[in-house]
Amino acid sequence: MLYFDVFNYPLSKDELYQNSAITISCEAFERELKELLNQGFLKEDDGFILSLDRSKHDLNKRLKGNEGAKRIMNTALRYSHKIASFPFVEGLALSGSISKNYFDKDGDIDFFVVTKPNRLWICRTLLMLRYKTLSARKKKFWCTNYFISSDNLRIPDINAFTGTELAYLVPTVNYELYKKILDHNNWYRNKYPNKPEATPKYCIATPTPALKAMVETLLRGKFGDWLDNGLLRFTLKHWRKKYPSMNNEDFELQFRSRKDVCKRHTHGFQNKILVLWKEKTAEFEKRFQIRLKD
Repeated sequence: MLYFDVFNYPLSKDELYQNSAITISCEAFERELKELLNQGFLKEDDGFILSLDRSKHDLNKRLKGNEGAKRIMNTALRYSHKIASFPFVEGLALSGSISKNYFDKDGDIDFFVVTKPNRLWICRTLLMLRYKTLSARKKKFWCTNYFISSDNLRIPDINAFTGTELAYLVPTVNYELYKKILDHNNWYRNKYPNKPEATPKYCIATPTPALKAMVETLLRGKFGDWLDNGLLRFTLKHWRKKYPSMNNEDFELQFRSRKDVCKRHTHGFQNKILVLWKEKTAEFEKRFQIRLKD
């Protein structure tokens, strides 16, 4: 609950159960939650569980964002199918706030993109060139900030932020590949043992329009290898030049750039969330004079 409290996002009882980091029956969970409410650690409002600092305003904002996510989902799926029609895209999933069923006027649609091996940087460059031609209004529907290659599905960042994103991925293209991603990163299940995997409700098979097939055929050999390597070097050099004062550790976290992964988070979002979560935990422990289990 404290993790989602960073986003001012109250959870329903069912969501709180699914986000629990311990394996527990629904009945036992209900008893434990009731005890926490009775002791005043948490409060309840209309079936939602809130920290003592949250208010009805936060709950109403959450519900409004849930309605926004429902309204925008068809748009998200439409853009997902457009992105998947680009060369070398193998699979796609929604991530970020929309994967948590939330979207407001300041929101955007984040995509987790899986590419064919050794063609990640060609794929990313083509998608970025298309992004630059979009209007400002449409750009928020085309946020492709995380790419991995299908020959290396393991994500090295083992923390609460990454675990939550994995647990909440909404697959939209190539459901079997989504299942493989979870299997290759099954450590997240230690943090989310009660959360079911997403269903293929929104998922389609990977589209292969004629233009996509033609480009992939043309770039199949050594020229494609040379071009992909060159685009990796060019992009990495550009980012190093743009952020010269960033140390190597922060650069790796925010701009991880290798043959099989591209991660671009310009504002250090992951670190900020983890720091805020740690601060909220410390505040909670101090307030109630208790120690929460890691």
